[in-house]
Amino acid sequence: MTDLLQEVSKWKLEAADEDSRRYFYHTSEVESLENGQDSMVIGRKGTGKTAICRYFETENDYDQFSLKLSFKEFPFNLLYSLEDKNFTTPSQYISLWKYFIYNSVLKLMVSNSAIDPEFHRRLKAHYTDDEFDQFGSLMESWTKKAFGAGILSLSGNHEVERVEARIEDIWQELIPSMERLIVRNIDSSKYFIVFDELDEDYRNYWDKESRTRYLSLITSLLKAISNVRRVFSDYDCNIMPIVFLRDDIYELLSDPDKNKWEDHLINLSWKRAAIKNMLAFRIARSNNPAASEFDFDTEWAKLFQHNYMRVGNGKQVATFDYISSLTHSRPRDFVRILKDAAKSSISQGHKKITTDTIKGVDINYSGKFREELVTEIDGVIPDISSLLAHFGATHKQRYRYEVFVNHIEKYQKTDDCHEQTKLLSASAITKILFHFSIVGNADRRSNRPVYKYQRTHLSVNTNEPLVFHRGLLKTMGLH
Repeated sequence: MTDLLQEVSKWKLEAADEDSRRYFYHTSEVESLENGQDSMVIGRKGTGKTAICRYFETENDYDQFSLKLSFKEFPFNLLYSLEDKNFTTPSQYISLWKYFIYNSVLKLMVSNSAIDPEFHRRLKAHYTDDEFDQFGSLMESWTKKAFGAGILSLSGNHEVERVEARIEDIWQELIPSMERLIVRNIDSSKYFIVFDELDEDYRNYWDKESRTRYLSLITSLLKAISNVRRVFSDYDCNIMPIVFLRDDIYELLSDPDKNKWEDHLINLSWKRAAIKNMLAFRIARSNNPAASEFDFDTEWAKLFQHNYMRVGNGKQVATFDYISSLTHSRPRDFVRILKDAAKSSISQGHKKITTDTIKGVDINYSGKFREELVTEIDGVIPDISSLLAHFGATHKQRYRYEVFVNHIEKYQKTDDCHEQTKLLSASAITKILFHFSIVGNADRRSNRPVYKYQRTHLSVNTNEPLVFHRGLLKTMGLH
């Protein structure tokens, strides 16, 4: 059993650092992406977007190819400079995104030995291996005048004036040429183009011009993906672009096509049964890397000394429910707690995780939980840490809505309040805190708090009390 604790203590918070083949939990959502039914994934940080992205990145085969386009620390100004003047806001970057998708497909076709040998030879000469090193340098290479000219040459277009033109001036000729090039030479293999870490430039939220450009860029991407799916489905081409995006960014997008996107959208949220299955799978795989059968109660008992634990007033609660109350029901939350509890158990010489150990790691978890939420929100509320400290000083977990709003208004008059936060109304700040499940409403019937992560379409109810999330209590001094 110590071996199990050792393995759990090595679990990774970042899916990119983990053994995807061992620990990736294959859900129905993944199947809908694999078969091309869905193409957009939104969700909070920690809900598993990166894990799914990592799965597609690593699942290459003789008839399945994938390329991840990561925009972490990416020079977004390069993208903004390549708008298509033939489109108006927010569609001016559709051609740019289609260009990147088509280049990615052609690049992946170099790895496919089943395509026509002569075309493969010409393609390999154009898409050299060293371009794969850094995505940023890859983009820079693809957007050079000479590269666009090379594509036109591949497609049979040798017009001198087009060869010498800037790439952003020939979108109307270049994009159709690439579409024809792909349709004529592609086989039945699957090509996954994965867009991830697109929130990098979201940090400039408070600059109106930057925000407008950024939201136009993201809107154009989603419109481009819809268009690419439609174009190639007519030719039975298995080109499957997938975009991963934070749900709060998606909510800011406004476009007539948004309702159409919903048909191909996955909103990642984890219900109780799904979380239990995911944890049972991880524990089983920690014992046996090839385990294919697992049951929650059986696997949980291998890791925890007791199934129930005592809380205030002598009540008993299931260990899973106690841990769940500290989380936003995200895989990362559970991984963090179980990982820390396993480490603590090993240091204490225990064979299993005890109820005292669970309570002992609560304080450290609460601090990390708060840090993650602060990182998510500080683009919109830059002084979110100070705001939480302000509420912590009240030593209260529950507030009437009017009282809660009044506390925010008082905070906005202090020197601790950031100038940008002062521009927001107290009710707007409350909605933001509610969206990220920092606070929830106390249900009128049960008097229990209900948070947005539990019901994705939930909105703040001004007639019910607001309650700070249990996972923040220790770090806010409210325990």
